[in-house]
Amino acid sequence: MSEDTAAGSEVMSSARLAQFQDEVAKLKVKGGGANTERTGANAGIGLAILGVIIIVICWLSSKGAGGSVNARLDSEVAAAIGLLVGIVGVALWVRNSLTSYLRYWLIRLIYEDKEQTERLIAAIEKLADKR
Repeated sequence: MSEDTAAGSEVMSSARLAQFQDEVAKLKVKGGGANTERTGANAGIGLAILGVIIIVICWLSSKGAGGSVNARLDSEVAAAIGLLVGIVGVALWVRNSLTSYLRYWLIRLIYEDKEQTERLIAAIEKLADKR
């Protein structure tokens, strides 16, 4: 009796697995050049690099400012802006990098829950048939 249920759940699992793979394949549709997650991740990397470049340029210009307090303050403000640009770039990259993984994880979780619910319903129906 337990062998039948194991074989039945394997068949159901392979059908669910095929359905799950179809859904995941639909997510990776590459239509035209509009891959917003990759574009967003690349933009984030670009902003982070731009922020570092701004900070380095500001540091070098503040070194060459000599005793001028105004020039040093201008460099510090520009460096703070560069830091903010870098932080926004890193946040944008992290957000876009995790999006596809989290989408895959969510679909996997949904299909596993569907399969567990079907197993539970089948077990309840077996108990009801025995009575």
